[in-house]
Parts: sequence; C-alpha cells; structure tokens
Amino acid sequence: MATTFQKCKTDKKHKEYPCTQSRCKHAWTVRYREPGGRAGRQREKSFPTQKAANDYGVKMENDKREGVYLDPKRGAVPVRTYAEKWMGRQHMAPNTEGTYDRAFRLHIFPALGNRLLSSLRAADIEELGRSMTVGGLSANSVDAYMTPLRAVCKAAVINGDIARSPFIGAKLPKLPSKAVDETLLPSGQQVQDIADEFRRDWALSVWIMAALGLRTGEMLALREGDFLSDRVRVRRQVTRGKKGQGPLIGPLKHRQVGDWRDIPLPTHLREGVAAHVAAYGTGPNGELFQTLTGTLVATTDYSTAFRKVIKTLGFDWSPHDLRHWFASTALSSGLPLLDVSRWLGHKSINETADTYGHLTPDSTGRAITVMDVAITQHRADLVLTTAA
Repeated sequence: MATTFQKCKTDKKHKEYPCTQSRCKHAWTVRYREPGGRAGRQREKSFPTQKAANDYGVKMENDKREGVYLDPKRGAVPVRTYAEKWMGRQHMAPNTEGTYDRAFRLHIFPALGNRLLSSLRAADIEELGRSMTVGGLSANSVDAYMTPLRAVCKAAVINGDIARSPFIGAKLPKLPSKAVDETLLPSGQQVQDIADEFRRDWALSVWIMAALGLRTGEMLALREGDFLSDRVRVRRQVTRGKKGQGPLIGPLKHRQVGDWRDIPLPTHLREGVAAHVAAYGTGPNGELFQTLTGTLVATTDYSTAFRKVIKTLGFDWSPHDLRHWFASTALSSGLPLLDVSRWLGHKSINETADTYGHLTPDSTGRAITVMDVAITQHRADLVLTTAA
C-alpha cells in the first residue's frame, strides 16, 4: 500500500530535519510500488499538501488493481523527442512524410516541442489551434497540421506512455461541410476552354482528370500501357520528394505498393491518348506527360501552369475541381455511388457520400412506384380493408 509522510520529520538527511512544528508547511511525500509486489520498483512523489499526496497514493493503488497503471516517467519526454522517434519508426509515403515534417517543423515544435508529452492537456491543443487560426490558417489546414500530433498521442496511449490523449475533449475550429457545390464547378465547355489554353503537350491532361476523376499526381504518373481497351488501370502517383529530391513515383493514396484501381475509359479519350502519343511521344517509362527535358512533371509545377491558364481565362478553379466535375457528372447522371467511390479511389464510401451524396438523383418517384407494386403483389389492400 502507498504510504504518506513528511521527510522533514522522518529523513535525517533532509535539510529541514528535525522539524518540530506539528503543522509545518513542508512537502508531503507519497511512496508506493509499481505492479509486481515486492519486485516492483519503488516510486516517490512529493506534494504541497497531505490531501494531494493521499489522493495520488489512492489513485496509484487503484490503477494497479484495475490493471491500468502507467509509469509516470514514461511520458515525461519532450514532445519533439518523442515525435522524432515515432516518425523514425513509421513507413510513410513521401508525400505524407513531407506533410508531417512541415507540420512539426512549422507549427507543433515551435509551440509544444519542449513540453513533456505527459503534461499536454486539451487546453494546450485548443491554444495551438487558436494560434494557427489567428495566423491565418483555415479550419481544414488546422486539422491537417494537427494530424501528426494526434497520431503521436494515439500511439503514446497504445504504447502505455500516457493514459489519455490530450485531443479528447479538445475543441478545435469547426470544419466546413465537405459537400461540393456543383454550381461553382466548370461546365463541359469551360473544361474544353481550359484545355484549349493549356500548353499543347499537356492539354490532354485536363480532360484526363475531368473524364477519369484522377488526382493530379495520378494523372502525371499515367503511362501509355495503363490504357486498356475499355478502362484505365491506375497504378501509381507522382509524389513530392523531400529535401530537394524532386518528384518521385509512389503508391496510390490510401493504398499499398502494387495496388491499383480501374476506371471506365471513354472512347473519345482513348482516341485522344492515341493522338497525343503520336504527336508528342512518351517519357522514358511510357509517361504521357513530361517536362521539356524528359523528366517527371512535379505536381507543384503542374499546378502553377494550371493557375496561369485559369487566371488568363478569368476563372477561379484548381486542378482538383476537374476531379469534382467527374464525380458530379457521374452521380447526377444516375451512376451508382459505390461505383463512383471506387473509381475515385476514396478510402471509404462515406467520404464519397459526404462530398457528393447530395448530387445523386432524387428517388422519391421511383420509391413510390416500387412500393405500389410491392403492396399490390402482396394484396395488402385486402388487409387494409379488413382492418377498417
């Protein structure tokens, strides 16, 4: 059992010994053993009052009985040190690793890097979120930059280094709705206008993203051999290398190396790919798009070129809006949500529903017809007449 005492009255080596005051203001110490009986390591912790020491001792004994005891010193590690070791153990795609590195370096470490992990509370997370917002970041950006710290805290809980994540109960900026406003997307003619204005050897990329719903990195990694007779097999994406490495080829988002997904290939697009290859050739590995020196196109360079075209035309869209155009066109035309989700490569159908679910055609009329037929077939009218 935990014991509580004052060293000023019991420890001859204590600087205040012997204290003769019956109610002195010296610290109280609680002594207890870690799980394991007599073999458990003995621990001590001091408090300003006897009540605080007693309460802590009771908590430690209860934690041992319930099997939830944690060594208080395990989480007594600076956030920077713990996070860097955690990062060193992870297997991340280059894009993810770069994003996490920037989040730690620009936001998390400057604010909390020297704090002990075990000392973080929900209020600290809220204050960090507020400072990001005051600094001009959107709610989505704050959420993205919090992701690596949230992952570190979750890992620390699983590893038994802290008892509870400081994110539990923390109130961060409310995220806006994920639903895409289809009225703000380009029309089919405007997609063509963008393609017409683009540099000629990259012009086809505009319709590839719009007609297949690809992410920019997936489009830039397409090779001639990925185009089959009636579908495109998307196998890889261009990712951003770290520390000046330049663009790299990596696995698809949310997928492992070797994973792929198929997307229906429109006839006109297949013909456009053939014409593009005939006119501009391919890269060393069969890539459809390349730089003037024959290397991979970086996503940032493509986005820069896209923004210049958009500015020239007087529009306000990003390459990702072409992916939205694909999804909204497919769903508003009655294609199944599950199929569209699979073609987009979403992690789950919930993501697709949250973003595009409002675009699916209303089924009220069809539902009435279906139920009318079912009721008639089962002669429910007789049951209703009898009941009356």
